[in-house]
Amino acid sequence: KVDILDNYYKPEFNFLSIDVQGYELEVLKGATNSLGGIDAMILEVNRAEVYEGCPMVEELDSFLKDFGFSRLSTRWQTKSWGDALYAKD
Repeated sequence: KVDILDNYYKPEFNFLSIDVQGYELEVLKGATNSLGGIDAMILEVNRAEVYEGCPMVEELDSFLKDFGFSRLSTRWQTKSWGDALYAKD
């Protein structure tokens, strides 16, 4: 069963950590109502197609910018993927 994050969000939490093997953008699309209450998040990001159809880091940057987030830091684990910290502007 696939469900959206908005169905599980609790307002007492303001931090999000997502590592879903290339499905990050889809998870975020299912959290658009919750993102208003999130102040910061860590996501796995890609600059190569590590997983078939996975979003590139620039796609995540663009999507999250519309919700007031900027990427503050990226720790690249390899040339292809890493972990990024996003926070509200």
